[in-house]
Amino acid sequence: MGELIFCSFRRAAKPYYLESAKQNIYSIEELCYFLQDNIYLLDENIMTAEFCDWLETELSAQQLAHKLRRLMEDQKGFRMFCMQIIMDSGYFSRNEMQFLGMKLQKMDHQSNYENRKIKADQLMERSMYLAAIAEYRNLLLNATNSPSDIRVSGDIWHNMGTAYAKMFCFERAVSCYEKAYELSRRVDSLKAALQAVCFLEDAERVQWFLQRNHIRPEQFAAMKKNLSELGQMTEVSAEFEKILRLERLSRVSQIQAKSEISRQVDQWKDEYIGYKG
Repeated sequence: MGELIFCSFRRAAKPYYLESAKQNIYSIEELCYFLQDNIYLLDENIMTAEFCDWLETELSAQQLAHKLRRLMEDQKGFRMFCMQIIMDSGYFSRNEMQFLGMKLQKMDHQSNYENRKIKADQLMERSMYLAAIAEYRNLLLNATNSPSDIRVSGDIWHNMGTAYAKMFCFERAVSCYEKAYELSRRVDSLKAALQAVCFLEDAERVQWFLQRNHIRPEQFAAMKKNLSELGQMTEVSAEFEKILRLERLSRVSQIQAKSEISRQVDQWKDEYIGYKG
């Protein structure tokens, strides 16, 4: 049976838009639920008079708004600002508050570069691929030639390749994976690049990739076979099943099938828009 949470403040008629997370929130509880797993998606941009005004006017959280304004006036940091929300929300248990406090403290001791890298990774986890790519590219602009930054840059290029592959942009995915392999020499980056190459319909580009990375034709043929077998195994996936269902429906009713196809295409459009965040 699910857990019930008593809401300490009223629900807003007008939401507050979390710019850094690309998400509307309607209550303190919704913000806390978001904080629990996505704290790296928030930043100092939430520390504004507009946010405090929203708490006061929309949620009737006058005391919390007053405390947060005082923290800003005293130039307290992001960690104390978030902890005030966490403590006054009535949402978290003592252990949960301690855990989030430690996480915020860790963010204080990490570099801005490290925190932004984790933020980009969380955008990836939320399937906000274009937003993640934009964050990764900004990180690469600030990277140095230190060994640690070069290693992290390799990870960033690999993750960017995955983001592009998730959106079926395989040419860009290949380029990102190749750059990742060049920097970090991770074998999984080269394997990912080879997998993405298999989906390209450009024989010249494929041949150039194989020659550059010293991959024998028989190795490439084996990889293509493995991917083909994987494709057959995943034909029962949810997305493929949707297509089969629409195909069966078209045999029964063209009118109903047209309506369902339109609805499904709209859903896929919404998912793609979600990539941007």
